[in-house]
Amino acid sequence: MELFDVISEKEIVRTENIQGKIETNGFSCDTRTITPGNVFFALAGASDSGEAYALQAVEKGACAVVAGESFSLSLSVPTVIVRDVRACFARACFFAAGDPQKKIKVIGVTGTNGKTTITSLMHKILTDTGKKCAMFTTVGYDVCGAYYPSTHTTPPPEKLAPLFAQALCNGAEYAVMEVSSHSVAQKRVGALDFEVGIFTNITRDHLDYHKTMDEYARVKASFFAQCENSVINLDDERAREMAAKAKKNVFFLSKGNADADCTIEGAKLDASGMRYTLRFGQKTYEINAPLAGDFNIYNTAEAFVAALILGIDEESIRNTLSHFCGAPGRMEYVCREKLPFSVIIDYAHTPDALEKAIYACKKVTRGTLYCLFGCGGNRDRGKRLEMGKIATDGADIALITSDNPRTEEPENIIADIVSGIDTGKTNFVTITDRKEAIEYALSHAKAGDTILLAGKGHENYIDDKNGKHYFSEKEIVENFTERNGF
Repeated sequence: MELFDVISEKEIVRTENIQGKIETNGFSCDTRTITPGNVFFALAGASDSGEAYALQAVEKGACAVVAGESFSLSLSVPTVIVRDVRACFARACFFAAGDPQKKIKVIGVTGTNGKTTITSLMHKILTDTGKKCAMFTTVGYDVCGAYYPSTHTTPPPEKLAPLFAQALCNGAEYAVMEVSSHSVAQKRVGALDFEVGIFTNITRDHLDYHKTMDEYARVKASFFAQCENSVINLDDERAREMAAKAKKNVFFLSKGNADADCTIEGAKLDASGMRYTLRFGQKTYEINAPLAGDFNIYNTAEAFVAALILGIDEESIRNTLSHFCGAPGRMEYVCREKLPFSVIIDYAHTPDALEKAIYACKKVTRGTLYCLFGCGGNRDRGKRLEMGKIATDGADIALITSDNPRTEEPENIIADIVSGIDTGKTNFVTITDRKEAIEYALSHAKAGDTILLAGKGHENYIDDKNGKHYFSEKEIVENFTERNGF
């Protein structure tokens, strides 16, 4: 491979020590795995320009270094300074993998909440119609014959490119993926063109990384410049910001906005699921799905529209929707046929998601609603107060506990949450140990009650100051059910 087959002249700011072509046997951004003959991409971090890593890479045999404009070292090897080193690295990774993305139609889903559900539903729609479809979600990566646990919501390009190549080798025609704000900011998907991009919503999240909601929205919006067709939830206040950056065709979806291309009408929710009419252009579609939550009306409608854009026939889409029970850890019932009360596991870990999950549970609860949740450590502290208020305002009883405290003391996180609860409110219990908190809820619930276990979703671990260790909410519920003879 030759470096300048990957980096075009218009991307180059300046070069040093260039004497003709730069032949390479691979591309790397990690000094721990670099091998002699690789080109090293010095990716700047939050507090450095990658210079120290570049020196290590040269010592380990890098044949050249590509870096951003803040890079100031003079090296003994050819150095190429580019405008966007992360975008160049993404393209290099896919080039080295044979550019598999050029032979696969890619669908991307972005937004704070709903990404996993829509991605899983799109994958199901496509595979149900006989299409070979890869899938990349927070839960895991499916490459049409092999499955890998997720390391990131959206993998970095050095991992994503080989996975795309493997999917193509396995016959993939489509790939559907969650596109996180981190991945857009870090250009992990910089080498991809998307046939369809879907925007769900934007609510408070990741402000430890993006700092402000405006910056968070700006990053999300930039994704749509890579999308041939964009399906956008017009009922979100940031919708037009997303559309302003769209590459080509925009399809707005709404529950009542006259400017929308697609409208949701007559929506009804009950214990059996949802029913509504979707109007798209001159046609109407009657939709039924066994899912809970108003938010899932939007999720299913956006997936339906995206599938129509891809040319999937109406009846096939409706058939998949009619038996789609959701993604793992997303409003997922546990031991539904055995327990006299309902236990629902959901990934809700933001203020908006928690509020919507509580509301969805209230719609189907005949008795007391218990909401068990915590907040992650070393993350946005501001949302802790909001979530404490939301839980105690919305649920009958809030159980405040641990949720991946990481290096923070869980008791301190719980104290932050409690400080957001209105003075005089007493409908909450604090139990630091999450297993104990779950068993407390299970032992107090009566027939007709609902227990919402919020925050962990599909995750099967707790991340604390001792690292990650195995933890399964589903197993805790199943063991309780068996132990108590239900």
